[in-house]
Amino acid sequence: MLATARRAVIEAETVDDAITRFRDHLGFDHVTYLAAISLRPLGVPFLRTTYPPQWIARYVLRDYLRVDPVVRMGFEATEPFVWSGQEWTGPEGAFMADALAHGVGDKGYCIPLMDRACRRSILSLNTSMAMETWAEFLAISAAGLEKIARLIHEKAVGEFAAAAEAPALAPREVECLLWTARGKDAKAIAVILGLSEFTVRSYLRTARRKLGCRTLSQAVARAVLGGLINP
Repeated sequence: MLATARRAVIEAETVDDAITRFRDHLGFDHVTYLAAISLRPLGVPFLRTTYPPQWIARYVLRDYLRVDPVVRMGFEATEPFVWSGQEWTGPEGAFMADALAHGVGDKGYCIPLMDRACRRSILSLNTSMAMETWAEFLAISAAGLEKIARLIHEKAVGEFAAAAEAPALAPREVECLLWTARGKDAKAIAVILGLSEFTVRSYLRTARRKLGCRTLSQAVARAVLGGLINP
């Protein structure tokens, strides 16, 4: 299973594609890659995630990056760690409660990474599988997961420079992405904007391609983080 996932990550053309394949091959709920690098000129982090656009928008708007305990622990740690079962308090506890209320799985595993150029990143795995199953999986897979995480990091290094460039989106593409981040599907957006559903889907498709993303959720994430839309 890990060998198949590793091969899928190697064959992926982008980090977005790599984390999506990684998630699907191993049955995680979500996978997130975050590098401790600010992208210029936007000053936003290099983040790739499979979380839905509504949660991504909420995370950004509430500035959860500053209180997310997994991010804090991930960039402080030198070894992978299980983040479920921790006793969170204060703002961190409120954040975790909000995350669970919005569909984030209640179990997770974080893999801190640092390469020879001292670039740091974390790969966070999120799941809602049974605790016993999850513990057994980690017991036999930890070393393999770290190797795959390093492959994803290497792929990300090649995208850092390109990610710093903010792609130009047409006004209608921005509008359609904005309403997607607010939880509307193509049919509802068509009514709101007075367009056909086909036209809305076309705008979303071209926006996704311009942003270099495999899925619409990933496109919304990059648009929000890049300041292209403000849900």
